[in-house]
Amino acid sequence: MKTLIIALFISIKAFAIQYNPLDSTYYITLPTCDIVSNRTFKTVKEKADWNMLKANVKKVYPYSIYVKMKLAEMDAQLAFYKTKKEKNTFIAKSEKELISSFESEIKKLTVSQGKILVKLIDKETNSTTYQIIRERRGVMSSLLWQGVSLMFGGNLKVEFNKESDKNIEDIVNLIELGLL
Repeated sequence: MKTLIIALFISIKAFAIQYNPLDSTYYITLPTCDIVSNRTFKTVKEKADWNMLKANVKKVYPYSIYVKMKLAEMDAQLAFYKTKKEKNTFIAKSEKELISSFESEIKKLTVSQGKILVKLIDKETNSTTYQIIRERRGVMSSLLWQGVSLMFGGNLKVEFNKESDKNIEDIVNLIELGLL
């Protein structure tokens, strides 16, 4: 047992302790450790709501990450186009590509999953879905989609709020840690 402990300390010392000759202090760099406890619920309904929210966020979170990456890619490529016509052609082509890849999956989302997706897109891109549509497709298109969203009980202008959407934030953190 003593040999194991000594070997552990030697390996930590070999990899973690660093010394700067200009400074007289040693410092140790250790890997981070995330500690997550199990949630406790007061009622069965509260637990069922948490499980439903967890399932919904797990379903739509990959879409929000994909939107973030696709928007970054589009912004980088739009910088190469000079005229408004070239930019609009590129945006239309990208939109058709997105629709062909995800149309059937997005149509299957429930209204509550759609609301969560709009919040997650705002969280990931720091822009509301309405702003994204308005920047790329124009005012009329954004107003049209906002109207459609309002008819189904959604809102494209909703923003992610860290206080009121704390449960969504917690679930996203669990997904990013690989625990869900």
